This record gives sequence, C-alpha cells and structure tokens, in this order.
Amino acid sequence: MIWAYDFFNQHLFEGRLPPCLMTMQRQGNNTAGYFAGHSWKNARRDQVTDEIALNPDCFPAQSTAEVLQTLVHEMVHLEQHHFGRPSRSGYHNKEWAQWMRRVGLIPSSTGLPGGKETGQAMSEYIDPGGPFYQV
Repeated sequence: MIWAYDFFNQHLFEGRLPPCLMTMQRQGNNTAGYFAGHSWKNARRDQVTDEIALNPDCFPAQSTAEVLQTLVHEMVHLEQHHFGRPSRSGYHNKEWAQWMRRVGLIPSSTGLPGGKETGQAMSEYIDPGGPFYQV
C-alpha cells in the first residue's frame, strides 16, 4: 500500500502529504479504514507519525478501485489534519467534503448520488470525470 500512498500523494495531493505509517487492522466489517493523527511516537527521536489503517477483512468484498478509494478517503483526513480544520473524531465536515471533491471522490452518506455530504459515518463514490478516476 505504500506505493499507492506515494502514487496518490504525487498525483492527487501534489506531494505535500508527509509520510505515515500504513497498517492493516481488523475493525469489524463496517470500517474499511481509519486515520489516526500523531498516533505513533518514537521516544528516542521525539518524533510522531500519523497512521492510516485499512481493514483486510473488507478486501474480498471490494474491487481494487474501492480499496484505493478508501485509502484516498483516509489520505484526505491526513491532509486535513496537517493543513486544514478537522472536526471531532469520526465527523466529516464541509472542508473534508470539499477536499474529497477536489481529488475526485464525491462524499455521500449512502455511497450513492443524493446522499448527505457531511456527517459521522461517510462513504463516497468516484466522480467519473475527476482526478481519482483519471489517475
């Protein structure tokens, strides 16, 4: 997944995202991934890093595009953590929704057109003419 992170960082985020720790975590079948800012600390170097976790239990039911879509969803959380105004844990605010649209993913509470663009448990769908689809 590191290659995918690096690829999307260059092509969708202009290379501005910092490195992060990528993990695979089983969080039940309802959570495809999550972002945790400054969740890992190296005490000897006084450094912290962010984590993006993907749930491998979800992979069999998802296409490759859907797995990568989840990665980019979490990368937008990472971007907002460093360069924006993230809201409370788990909530997806208007800024996040705008940034998702910028990378070619349309936020939707249902995962389909017509869903709410902000809220607690959010999904998204691919904009067929957007940057995510094109890369």
